[in-house]
Amino acid sequence: MNFNLNFLQFYHLSQAASPGMHKHGCFELVYYRKGSGYTHIGDTRYEYAPRTFAIIRPHTPHDEKRYADTEVFFIGFEYDDIPVSLPSGIFQDDREEKVWQLLQAMKKEFMEKRSFHSLQLNLIGGQLLLEVCRLPQISMDDLEKEDRMIYALNYMKENYMHSIDLHNLAHLSGYSFDRFRHAFKERTGLSPRNYMIMKRLERSLELLSTTRMKISAIAVECGFSTPSQFSAMFHQMTGMTPKAYRRDPSALPAKPIFAED
Repeated sequence: MNFNLNFLQFYHLSQAASPGMHKHGCFELVYYRKGSGYTHIGDTRYEYAPRTFAIIRPHTPHDEKRYADTEVFFIGFEYDDIPVSLPSGIFQDDREEKVWQLLQAMKKEFMEKRSFHSLQLNLIGGQLLLEVCRLPQISMDDLEKEDRMIYALNYMKENYMHSIDLHNLAHLSGYSFDRFRHAFKERTGLSPRNYMIMKRLERSLELLSTTRMKISAIAVECGFSTPSQFSAMFHQMTGMTPKAYRRDPSALPAKPIFAED
């Protein structure tokens, strides 16, 4: 479970101060300590009340309309969807208010800013997500399947630069290949093949922008069979050549384009 805090805020907001539709590039958790109202998350409307919290997945449009003054605490964070793929929606904190207590621990650490406070904030954030994942409203029906998919993801993260037999990986993960492809795409938003290409692309972007390695050497390092294959795929997904990206990394499009497979 990888947690990385992007921002943390807490407000007492009047009924009139209702934000319009907007979205973030990261996950967001919004805890409603007091007040009531509703929020649209994507195409779904949810009512909120005290001791409920919203989870909004990255790039999901959402707004908020308040029936009464509202006390909110919210964080933005990166999360790798392991061990549970967090769904968007409104959820109820448990009787012991574990989610709220951990948010308060994050607030204390954030305000005091003692040595290594950024590291401690991420450690508390990991605890927070663990408690969120344990809630009956969020926990998946079949955690064994989740564990099998974690095996496949971890293997691909460590071995993307090598040739991977995806049929064999599906078998070792306990899936038929068709089911593996479907479950993998549900989990990551990409097919197994495109996920592997994405990891290679991410590594190539890092090497192009931080080293003076030859492009042919980067192709080999990232797992492409030939420099020409690397250049062609890089251009297909980014609209740029590796050489052009090295000259001006800021010109890279926001999101690579993957062919359907």
